[in-house]
Amino acid sequence: MLNNKRSYFTAKNLVIVLFLFLTSSCEKLFIEPDASSDPEAIFEEIWTFADTHYSFFEYKDVDWDEVYHRYRPQVHANMGVVELFDLSADMLYELKDGHVNLVSSFDRSRNWEWYLNSPENYYYSIIERYYYKDRQRYIGPLEFLDMGDIIYIYYRSFGNTIGESHLNTVINNLRFKKGIIIDVRNNGGGDPTNARNIANRFTDVRRFAGTNRVKYGPGHDDFRPEDIYIEPYDGPRYTGDVVVLTNRKSYSATTYFTQYMSVLPNVTLVGDTTGGGGGMPAFHDLPNGWLLRVSSSRFYCPDGVNIESGIPPDIQIDIDEEEAFANGVDPIIEKAISVILKY
Repeated sequence: MLNNKRSYFTAKNLVIVLFLFLTSSCEKLFIEPDASSDPEAIFEEIWTFADTHYSFFEYKDVDWDEVYHRYRPQVHANMGVVELFDLSADMLYELKDGHVNLVSSFDRSRNWEWYLNSPENYYYSIIERYYYKDRQRYIGPLEFLDMGDIIYIYYRSFGNTIGESHLNTVINNLRFKKGIIIDVRNNGGGDPTNARNIANRFTDVRRFAGTNRVKYGPGHDDFRPEDIYIEPYDGPRYTGDVVVLTNRKSYSATTYFTQYMSVLPNVTLVGDTTGGGGGMPAFHDLPNGWLLRVSSSRFYCPDGVNIESGIPPDIQIDIDEEEAFANGVDPIIEKAISVILKY
């Protein structure tokens, strides 16, 4: 009888414990707010990450604390995800930076002002119809055209890895040629390593290309300097005339490449000022699944100029679209040819 009573109380206690566990779990599951989707917490994390990692507050004359005090009162606990995204995107837009993005499953914030008000200055259809004429070759990521005395190559994206064999092929084809045109118009960037690997093929002398300052601490001026040099490649190189073609959509790693090439005495830049994008991005995963990206470095030319706003050409050429299509001519390519052939 005693054992049955003890069993009864044990079973009863077990039921009570199980009830308390389940009710407390349900309370946690259904009553406590989910921190990962709390609009106020998400907004604070976006602002704080930008505050500690963004590199151009001073350069762009942005008072980030003042921006916070304008936007923070608009955040409330019951706002929807789209409303929170749009408000956060508007805040980030104040930085006027193509490298600053907020990415969700339903949208990606962006700032394309750096090229939207500039001439196009690049029409692939003209190149394809009147220059390539189906005679181009493809060497890895490069479009290659032998124009007789000149080699023309088009590199669509520095995100496409260029290997030693690709560059060896290009350089070997330059024997007995008068020069090369490297077209990086509309190249939105990618890996700066590819940019330096190409530049190293066009010098016989080590040259100072500029100083990269990388964020290392939370303060707005916490940067660590690193000098960047163009080093002669230990293999096939070319030190004849080189013309690099750029436009405003030459961005990010393409601006780095243009800067690297600009310090070489055998290189001429033709076209338009590049789009800039001189800050390598830092990324942050937000608790609600969104991804935040901000510029987190600064690059300075040897003369101390920040490349964030772009590298200007040695020779400025704009394309009149109607005239270019009517004549089947790309004036920027034609100017590059005249530079190399010296007429």
